[in-house]
Amino acid sequence: MLRLVVDNIKQTSKDNGITCRNSCELFDSITESCSIKERVNVDSAFEASRCGHFFQKSPENVQPKRMPSFKFSLIEEDQDYLLDDEEIFHELIGNKFDKKESTYPLQPDFPSKRVDASWYVSPCQTYGCWIINNYKKPLPLPTEIDQAEKGWGKKVYRSPIPLHDHKTSLSLASKIAWVIDEEGYGQYSLLVNGKISTISSPKPSNWKRKY
Repeated sequence: MLRLVVDNIKQTSKDNGITCRNSCELFDSITESCSIKERVNVDSAFEASRCGHFFQKSPENVQPKRMPSFKFSLIEEDQDYLLDDEEIFHELIGNKFDKKESTYPLQPDFPSKRVDASWYVSPCQTYGCWIINNYKKPLPLPTEIDQAEKGWGKKVYRSPIPLHDHKTSLSLASKIAWVIDEEGYGQYSLLVNGKISTISSPKPSNWKRKY
């Protein structure tokens, strides 16, 4: 599970937080909500930063709204739950899931709808996920998670495959992807209609690799 710790910083006249409400084309001003996803905090800079559907408004359409600045710390607990709610899953995907028909983890229950994704099954055959690799060089495979080079989160690390179970509910397990960024750091993400919709740990803007 991911737990969010938020530190408020004193707002200045130069602060203009990027949120769904003030910066995304998909914000519906009539309903004051996201037009494609339910239960989104449209005033949260954190949710805007981790949303794969965020569509930046053109400069002439942006209506600045002063928002507090935040420092975010993500504390990963025993499990990763990106979206463990079947109701929300049905709203996003529009499919009814029958657990009796599941072939997970040996085969995905849903296609990735991406040409750059390949299905991976762990050696223990207890979990699987899609692999999406944006790193252009060979990436060494650590023997275990403790030996992997860590990134900005405990479960963000350099590896061509995940070394820990995402432990997502069965209805969502075939929508989970291990996404490796341009620096070789991987983390679990949620795929919705072929698009990376939610990531576990947004990269802090001030984070830099130590070596």
